[in-house]
Amino acid sequence: MSFRGDLERMAGWCGQIDGVAFVDELREAELGAIVWLQQWPEAVRPVLELVSVFGADAFFLLCLPVLYWCVNPAFALRLGLTVLLAAAVNAIAKLAFHQPRPYWIDARVRAISVEDSFGMPSGHAQTGTAALGRVAGEVGRPWAWVTAGAVIALVCLSRVYLGVHFISDVVVGVALGAAVLVVVGKAERPAVTWWRGQALWAQLGVSVLLSGALIGAALLANAPYAGWTRPRAWGPAGMVDPGSLETVVVMSGVLLGTLAGASIMYRLGWFDAGGPPAVRTARWALGMTVALLIWYAEREVLPETLAATYVSYALLTLWVQVGAPLLFIKLGLMSPARRRRPVPHEVAR
Repeated sequence: MSFRGDLERMAGWCGQIDGVAFVDELREAELGAIVWLQQWPEAVRPVLELVSVFGADAFFLLCLPVLYWCVNPAFALRLGLTVLLAAAVNAIAKLAFHQPRPYWIDARVRAISVEDSFGMPSGHAQTGTAALGRVAGEVGRPWAWVTAGAVIALVCLSRVYLGVHFISDVVVGVALGAAVLVVVGKAERPAVTWWRGQALWAQLGVSVLLSGALIGAALLANAPYAGWTRPRAWGPAGMVDPGSLETVVVMSGVLLGTLAGASIMYRLGWFDAGGPPAVRTARWALGMTVALLIWYAEREVLPETLAATYVSYALLTLWVQVGAPLLFIKLGLMSPARRRRPVPHEVAR
């Protein structure tokens, strides 16, 4: 055998184990496991559908106003920023990977749930890991970490069972969620200290820059796929828009509203989230009613553009962060903070 022939054979072998071929082979191996899971008794379906909710970023974002207005605003702010970071990283990573969901490429997989975005990494696994890990860290007890781990595992199982994710999708999601936790844990104290030392105008300016940076990162992640079209084999993918930035734009608007709102509220002196259960319930009911009215009005008035979506979610978040507390104080449903302004990173001990 000639040395040249050996090189050619080696090159051919290397070509077979490139990244694309490896991912394709991995998916083929995972499809059998998904099909097997979906053969479980139908009684497990409603349970896993319910469990899946605990990994949705929308679930945490809906719960945060309750925590912010009625329980612990400092921790709600920290948890909200963690969820936002995890969700934004996930949306950008989906654009970077451009990977299908199981039911898109194999008719044997039932679409128990239907999604209109790319599959890798799993958003439920990533957001669930970051959010539940943050809650467990706040509690600071071994049982909290065990519970968080068990719920995350069930969320991952549910996403595979529902046919919307490969096992590798949820593994990557958990890894990225854990990475977000590590980054937040290391960066939070110095970031908060630096932030508090800035003038309000600087805080607002940085809020705009950070918000815009998310959109810029999404554009860069999508750039290599210019001209990309959905493969014909992905028939069940439906109307997936490969270049859509809507999710990232939503997260960017929420990030702007959260950072700007927290900065303004800090300057105003913050507020006391305590009070009798009936008063706290009244706050939540009034706050959510107004939030829904704002959301509906914006949908009816603003045009259906990414810019309008960005403004809409920024304003809605500002209502949660600033508008609602000020209204509650004016109506006597909430009191201004009696002590010095809370610093978010000082709550967790």
